[in-house]
Amino acid sequence: MTPPLDPVVARWMELRELLNGQLVMFESGALTLRSNDINIAPATMIDLQRSILEFDRMISEHDLTGATG
Repeated sequence: MTPPLDPVVARWMELRELLNGQLVMFESGALTLRSNDINIAPATMIDLQRSILEFDRMISEHDLTGATG
């Protein structure tokens, strides 16, 4: 039997799915962001991708089982 996920990991997985859905919408053009009539979606996609990868790395580098050394 698989142990239950840490609540932080479980929540990150939910948020990650939502963010990836937004990336798909940005990439397809279904979602755009504009500031002063300039489409800033490409910069937003890059920032979202970077943030997702950074948080994935943080999760993988830390013991979230609650065990103490």
